[in-house]
Amino acid sequence: MRRRTWFFNRFSWLSYVIIALLAAADALVTIAFIYPNDFAPVGIIGFSTMIQHVFGISVGYLYIVVNAPLLVLAFFVLNKSYSLKNLCYIAFFSVATVVFQQAIRFFDLSWIEYRAATAEAAMIVAVGYGAFMGAVYSSAVALGGSTGGTDILAAAINHKRPAFNTVWILFGINAGVAVTSYFVYGRRTLPVILSVICSLVAGYVSDRLLKGASSALKFEIVTESPEALAGDIMHTLERGCTRLPSVGMYSGKQSAVLVCIVNKRQRFEMERIISKYVGSFGYCSPVSSTYGYFDR
Repeated sequence: MRRRTWFFNRFSWLSYVIIALLAAADALVTIAFIYPNDFAPVGIIGFSTMIQHVFGISVGYLYIVVNAPLLVLAFFVLNKSYSLKNLCYIAFFSVATVVFQQAIRFFDLSWIEYRAATAEAAMIVAVGYGAFMGAVYSSAVALGGSTGGTDILAAAINHKRPAFNTVWILFGINAGVAVTSYFVYGRRTLPVILSVICSLVAGYVSDRLLKGASSALKFEIVTESPEALAGDIMHTLERGCTRLPSVGMYSGKQSAVLVCIVNKRQRFEMERIISKYVGSFGYCSPVSSTYGYFDR
């Protein structure tokens, strides 16, 4: 973990390159498997897909337009690095979508698009795309960003109301996509089923890859630099810490233990912060839920 953290801190530009490649791969896979099979994935991309189906406007244009206000919100409310990495993903996804769609038409590459012949084959497509999307999302989060859309909204809400559970908001948006797809795709139940399957698989895979089955994580950090480390955590993650005095049983040195609760999206950033301080180490454990009122 320390080597990986040092590597991405030393070559921070590489995370943007990887995010751009993930976005381009997402655009290609979506064109090849989603649009030809007439169903909508989750979140804002799902609504964009349905608008494209009805009006013929490319998702590449729609996705960046819909995400524009969310990016502005992220830049002023959330971490600047997080907002820039979201911008990187959204921009490359949008550009790649337009370029790939034009290339398919111009060079007659329709063989790239897979059209399921049966309902069973379509369900396999939904499962496969959901697993792919879960892997892409978890990779983007591990690099300090996300895939845009509803994740920016959830992060902004969590920033203002740390104790508020955003799961129900995301569930409502995804449910809206599934219900709307029934009317968009000819009043058929299959697109609804495919959308639900895609949502469930993507959520499960991303959750397992991020090791974030719980709603929060508790970090306990033993450190010889409690003031500096706590200040870094509070400035970077905007999370409070509780300091406890401690004594090393082997060395007899005075030290401190910092206890801090963060959401699962902040796990990798917390690990990067800890790795910067010599003589500090920490461990995290899942927290099923948090209680209380937190006033800024």
